[in-house]
Amino acid sequence: MKNPILTAVLNFFLFAGGTLYLGKRTMTAMLMTVGGSVAQATEIYLSPLGPGAALCPHQWPFLLGGLVVLKIGLAVDGYNEAVEMNAGS
Repeated sequence: MKNPILTAVLNFFLFAGGTLYLGKRTMTAMLMTVGGSVAQATEIYLSPLGPGAALCPHQWPFLLGGLVVLKIGLAVDGYNEAVEMNAGS
């Protein structure tokens, strides 16, 4: 049995880390984890307090908002997938 809450938390913080935990779509999950981590690092770099703040500070809220929406979607998907896996086993 896989823990749906752990799956959701991993998906939120590690961009599809929960999908890896479930053992589903491993290649897609690995690529999303790497790509999401790069996007998160870019968001931090471009944040108003980061070293790249002068580059495009007006775009940072959109990048942050988009990443948060993506993380919430991944968390919900991971939770639902874990619940379905547990119901099927």
